[in-house]
Amino acid sequence: MVLIPLIRDYIDRMLQDISGMKVLILDPQTVGMVSVVYSQSDLLRKEVFLVETVDDASSSRASMAHLKAVYFLRPSSDNVQKLRRHLSAPRFAECHLFFSNILKIPQIQVLADSDEQEVVQQIQEFYADFCAIDPFHFTLNIHNNHIYMLPTVVDPPGMQSFCDRAVDGIASVFLALKRRPVIRYQRTSDVAKRIAQETSRLMYEQESGLFDFRRTENSSLLLVIDRRDDPVTPLLNQWTYQVL
Repeated sequence: MVLIPLIRDYIDRMLQDISGMKVLILDPQTVGMVSVVYSQSDLLRKEVFLVETVDDASSSRASMAHLKAVYFLRPSSDNVQKLRRHLSAPRFAECHLFFSNILKIPQIQVLADSDEQEVVQQIQEFYADFCAIDPFHFTLNIHNNHIYMLPTVVDPPGMQSFCDRAVDGIASVFLALKRRPVIRYQRTSDVAKRIAQETSRLMYEQESGLFDFRRTENSSLLLVIDRRDDPVTPLLNQWTYQVL
C-alpha cells in the first residue's frame, strides 16, 4: 500500500486546477488528514494563503471576495449543515467542494438548494477519509475507542456511530486503493462481526457500482479482528506507535 502518496495526490488534484489565491477550509478530522502529508510550504506553493476550520469560517462574517474557497470536509450531517449556512451567505468568490467519502443524494440536494448565488463551481468525492501514518498504516482517530474494547461493556452508547465511522474509513481506504476485498472476521467478536457485515453490505450491495474495479490476480483480504484477543502485537512492538 502507498497511503501517503494517495492522499498527497488527492490534495494536489484539489488545488492545482484552481488558479488564483485560495483559502483551504477543513474540519477537525480533515485537518489531521492533510497536516500529516502536506506542509504549510506545500500549500503556499499551491497559492493557498489561508487555512481555516469550518467552525472558524462559520463565525466570521468578513467578506473575502478576492479568494476562492476550497472545502475539504467529511460528508457528515453536521458539516453539510454548516456548509449550507456558508452557501446561503457566501464570503468567497467561488466555492469548490471536496468530500473525503461518499456523499449521499439528499445531502447533494441540500447543498444545491442552498447555493442560490451559484458560487459552487464543483462537488467531488476524494476518498481520503483516514489519517495515513506511513505508507502502510493508517488511523481513523476515533475518540475514546478504548471504551468499545472493555469486556464489561456489551453494547455501550455510541456503538453504532463507532461502527459507522470504522466502516466509512475502511471503505475510503479501499476506494483509494481501487480494490474490493474479500472480507473475513473474528466469529467470537460481536464488534468485528458488525463492522465486517456492514462493510460487506456497503461494498457489495449499497455502493457496489463504486467498488466495481477490475479484478486483479491477487485478491485483497480484509481481516477484521478484535484487539482484545491480540496478545502478540504488544509483545512484538513494545515501543512503536503501532502498538498503541
